[in-house]
Amino acid sequence: MAEAEVRFRVPIGLKEEMEKFPEVEWSEIAKETFLQEVKRQVLLRKLDKIFEHSELTDEDALRLGEEVKEAGYKELKEKGLV
Repeated sequence: MAEAEVRFRVPIGLKEEMEKFPEVEWSEIAKETFLQEVKRQVLLRKLDKIFEHSELTDEDALRLGEEVKEAGYKELKEKGLV
């Protein structure tokens, strides 16, 4: 796979801390982090497209999320998993 070079700046203090760990392949960590963020942004755009005509308010979505979380916790508790 062809690769492009991307350069960016970090605070001096962060660079100094990173240099304490020469065994870490920081470029690989950066690549993986960028890849995960790109995947997240793609998913968010897809979700925006799917829900662009939804009549749910943000408050409705938060309430439903809480209900799902509570139901999931209750189920796990009943199974003795938490």
